[in-house]
Amino acid sequence: MKEYKPQYTITRIYDDAYAITDNGLGQGSVYMYLIVGAEKALLVDSGYGLLDLNAVIKTVTDKPVICVCTHGHLDHAPGASQFEEAYIHSKDFDVYKQHTGSALIMEVGTRGLLMKPPVWMRNNPSYNKLVETMAQKQYPQLKAIDGIKSFDLGNRTIAWRHVPGHTQGSISVIDEKYNTAYDADACAPGAWLFLPESSNLREYKNELEHYQAFLEENNIKRRYVGHTGKALDAKYLRKLINCVQVSIEKPKKGIKVKTILGKARIIFAGGSLLFCSCD
Repeated sequence: MKEYKPQYTITRIYDDAYAITDNGLGQGSVYMYLIVGAEKALLVDSGYGLLDLNAVIKTVTDKPVICVCTHGHLDHAPGASQFEEAYIHSKDFDVYKQHTGSALIMEVGTRGLLMKPPVWMRNNPSYNKLVETMAQKQYPQLKAIDGIKSFDLGNRTIAWRHVPGHTQGSISVIDEKYNTAYDADACAPGAWLFLPESSNLREYKNELEHYQAFLEENNIKRRYVGHTGKALDAKYLRKLINCVQVSIEKPKKGIKVKTILGKARIIFAGGSLLFCSCD
């Protein structure tokens, strides 16, 4: 049987910024974003940890890398352990600990989240060995980003903003040079809001409205999220806010689904969709 090897792609989105995919544990691609400055580079998110990220990044730059995780989930944070300088919001310390735990890694690797990994992956010994290796790994605690306002990469400064909702420690990374925000799952199409670490719908709607005002005030034109490499117009946020409002007004609306992280209802409304609590 052919050995399973994690796959990735690198796509240039600006002259000095790149989208990198990790093909995940049979769950579809998750996106990371590499911003390259004159002296350092900054990696937004780090995928499942399947890839040798230092080797991948060296195909683009040999500058020192700072890793900033937008939140602590399994598909965004485990790869950060490959870097000496890696950050996450302290409010996601516990989430990161859970999502780098052996039990959850093994469960996602074998059962998936919403869907099982393809049969050819589950039946491949080298894939199963990789999952076991990930599960057995000791993941160090990342540094708290809380007290850091921005990162100087040499010729450009990268800031961040707290956007709680998907998790309480979710953040958005801001690149003023290109009027771009990298906010992963914080307010993406299909945002998950049914997890124990998620805000309730009213809190989330309030935070999204504040975030939209922030984007407008700072002339942020584009957003890159965690599970599609296509840039979103900053105005898309209004569609998600409308979807949340419908979810509040119609608590029985939606399609119920079951994931290994809990039950959810999927709402299609207002030009967007949302996974929210069944309560």
